Amino acid sequence: MMEWKPKGWITLLLGILLPPFAFLYVNQGTLFWRYFLLSLVVAVLDYVLHKSIPPSHWLNYVYLNWLFTLVCAVHAYLLCRAYSTQKVRRWYAKWWAIPAIFTIFYSLVFLFRAFCYEPFSIPATSMNPTLKVGEYIIVKKWGFGDYGSYGVTLNNTQVKDESMLQRGEIYVFYPPDSETPYVKRLIGLPGDTIVIEGDVITVNGKVLRTEFLRVDDDNKIYREFLGDKNYLIQRNPNRPVGVFQTVEVPAHHYFFLGDNRDNSRDSRFWGTVSTADFVGEVAMVLAL
Repeated sequence: MMEWKPKGWITLLLGILLPPFAFLYVNQGTLFWRYFLLSLVVAVLDYVLHKSIPPSHWLNYVYLNWLFTLVCAVHAYLLCRAYSTQKVRRWYAKWWAIPAIFTIFYSLVFLFRAFCYEPFSIPATSMNPTLKVGEYIIVKKWGFGDYGSYGVTLNNTQVKDESMLQRGEIYVFYPPDSETPYVKRLIGLPGDTIVIEGDVITVNGKVLRTEFLRVDDDNKIYREFLGDKNYLIQRNPNRPVGVFQTVEVPAHHYFFLGDNRDNSRDSRFWGTVSTADFVGEVAMVLAL
């Protein structure tokens, strides 16, 4: 059998570009999994660190991922230097294995995000107090027809079963004439009559009941009741939207509102949303 030893420059290159994969090249499968799991922990810690410190703080210029990459590259290189040519070369250390594993792994990640569940970050305050800026939501996509991720669309059809869409739940969708996904709460179904008179919202002749809870800064926090669901909303009496309108929700269309009622661009401004424009339903909120 021909003796083989990993090359130092390839090890360093992999350690910098694909940190955990460098350990596959130096024939260390167990270390690959340990470093891979550690990379996930480091990514979360990096996010928490930079979320919790002021933008001007010097720690904002320090990234744990950089340190992790350096440790990976150095550790893999040391293993490469000390490598014994008597060691059996596993299949994952061969030249074709790392590109194949990398391609298969990230293809599975892409397909999972495209068809099953995909994370989104909250960029604005329109869903306060329910969803805060910087939080992550996990969106369930299967059955909603818009399948794709990372800006690549694989398929785009209408919602498979409209009974999936329930009043009071939160969904991600594309508003009319927009390529940016929005997250809002579903208020009106096809055939509903929505009447908005300032703070008062009526669905099919029934006023949505609200219960005052507290004051946060300049905002008043209420609990709103819609059918058998209830959730928090907020209003700012210093700058009310003051919209007055009546909307008949067309077939296969839905009416959405943001929980931050006086600071939300929603169906009051750009109209109803077609079933062809849904991305998915918010299944989980990650408040890191």
